[in-house]
Amino acid sequence: MKHFPDPQPVTERLSRALRDLSAVERWAAHTGTGGPDGAVVDEGWQGPRFGVATESCDGMHEVVGITWSAPAGGGLCGEPAEADRVVLHSSVRALLDMAEHESGPAHTVVVLTARGPRVLSCRLGGTTVTVTGAGTD
Repeated sequence: MKHFPDPQPVTERLSRALRDLSAVERWAAHTGTGGPDGAVVDEGWQGPRFGVATESCDGMHEVVGITWSAPAGGGLCGEPAEADRVVLHSSVRALLDMAEHESGPAHTVVVLTARGPRVLSCRLGGTTVTVTGAGTD
């Protein structure tokens, strides 16, 4: 039988990892050329949204599935391109490493924006943490 870690430490670690990853994403956005007046244009969360399912064992994270989540009114986009799959794999594995996730399933939602991947949320066991930091069991 699998043993899941105590939810509170998971929530704290995952919240910290998402905050750190968001800080890196914001930094990367500011290294762009910006708008016409030099200000960085925040494109928000626009782009295809993917759910990435992983299974971890001894700190090694295997992607076991990728699903596409259509925004309201969006059509089907099919499987992500190989380059997008690489970005999704790398982003999710980095987040799980930062969260010190060692074993068990995880589900991460990633939006591929024009400026790169943005992690929207992650669920480890029964705990879900979003970029706003809300944790639920």
